[in-house]
Amino acid sequence: MARARADLHTHSVLSDGNDSPTQLVSLADELRLGGIALTDHDTIAGLREFMEAKVTSDLLRVPGLELSADYEGQEVHILGYFVPLESTILDSRLQDLRNRRQGKFSKMVEKLHGLGIELQQGELNEILTGVESPGRPHLASLLVRKGIVKNTEEAFELYLGEGKPAFVEKKRMHAFKAIDLLKSVGAVPVVAHPLTVKVADLREFLQDLANAGVRGVEVEYDYRPVGFETSLDELMRITRELGLIETGGSDYHGNSWMSGLGSTTVPVETIEILRAAADESNTEA
Repeated sequence: MARARADLHTHSVLSDGNDSPTQLVSLADELRLGGIALTDHDTIAGLREFMEAKVTSDLLRVPGLELSADYEGQEVHILGYFVPLESTILDSRLQDLRNRRQGKFSKMVEKLHGLGIELQQGELNEILTGVESPGRPHLASLLVRKGIVKNTEEAFELYLGEGKPAFVEKKRMHAFKAIDLLKSVGAVPVVAHPLTVKVADLREFLQDLANAGVRGVEVEYDYRPVGFETSLDELMRITRELGLIETGGSDYHGNSWMSGLGSTTVPVETIEILRAAADESNTEA
């Protein structure tokens, strides 16, 4: 039976996932996916291992990236597909973003300390071993391990979610700059999970990003936990009217709080559509 589906939004231990890039590839193969993209936050350090991991099938792989950005005061994530495995320009900018992440992480630890939650340096070192981009899921997993909360969802609800006592805002680059950065290295910019962004006008939001160079929209995504599944038809309609590529994925992180690998997918042909867009971008450059 043909492997017809692809999961184009996943994370590894190099950012805030639980699986190594090789493990991700192996799991995708076991699940008989036709394709998978690795889209770690603010790092491309896992891409070479991801692309070179051995599999017995013709599993298609897309080197990717996910950038946190700002749009009119709201956090928006921009996915980049067919990112180069090595890029001095990209590495330099991503290092700055990771430095900001590490600073934010330290401030969250300080806030938890102020709430009477002691996290030992040895514990922190253990959960961050090999991690390029530390984030809230790392702290959430440690809070679960220590028995302070029942699960990662509760960690966000009580401490780490926006507006909660240990939340720390991160200074982000503007969405247009994130798009420009991805375009400058020949990658294909795509808006991640747009229905999680609180904007007054969805069409205007997507049109603005399309005008800035976004080529696609993550339409297929599990919006149920955030209560936006009723807007999917509208999102799909706007995406098609704007002539943008429809993508999707599970946002897999390897833990029970997030969706499972392959739980949200798109036709594997989407990869070739993205590849053609990348080739077009590189030809124009």
